[in-house]
Amino acid sequence: MAPLKDWHRADIVAAIHKEGTTLRKLSIKHGYSVSAFGLALNRPYPKVEKIIANFLNATPQQIWPSRYTEDGQPIRGGKAKDLDTKSKANRKHQQKQIQGRND
Repeated sequence: MAPLKDWHRADIVAAIHKEGTTLRKLSIKHGYSVSAFGLALNRPYPKVEKIIANFLNATPQQIWPSRYTEDGQPIRGGKAKDLDTKSKANRKHQQKQIQGRND
């Protein structure tokens, strides 16, 4: 059996819009910063994923199967580690650019 794929971020946003709200409004309603729920579309954020999933009458595992074990526990370090590696590479690249300007 092929592994389940995560919902596309545009599909999540569209589903929320179909319910009559936006990620921003949902974020504020639950006491988070205006951009917090958007972060969950790109990297693991279990608390926010649960709120989004509940709003869409789904489970976080249904929306983001790659982020959860079969028993529904969040996978720690999975995608977040990959994103963190990319951001480290970006920081190194930016530092090199800055050093080049200062020389």
